[in-house]
Amino acid sequence: ARRGDRTGLPPAWIGVGSCDLFHDEDVAYAGRLADAGVPCELHVTPGGYHAFDLLQAKAGVSRAFRSSYVGALRAALLDSDRV
Repeated sequence: ARRGDRTGLPPAWIGVGSCDLFHDEDVAYAGRLADAGVPCELHVTPGGYHAFDLLQAKAGVSRAFRSSYVGALRAALLDSDRV
């Protein structure tokens, strides 16, 4: 996040809740990545607080959040065009 030149960084997935104490910082970082041409998926979960997906793991919103980041990781690891 402190790197000045973000060009050439790998694609990123950033997920944060709208009530997370890191919300503004995460959204700003996603914007800086996008400005540098780095592919970045930003997922903001309305009402989500820090670690909501761990503390309420069985909730539908948590399962959807987890499915999103697992899907992004799966695509990054299995998509040979990204390497």
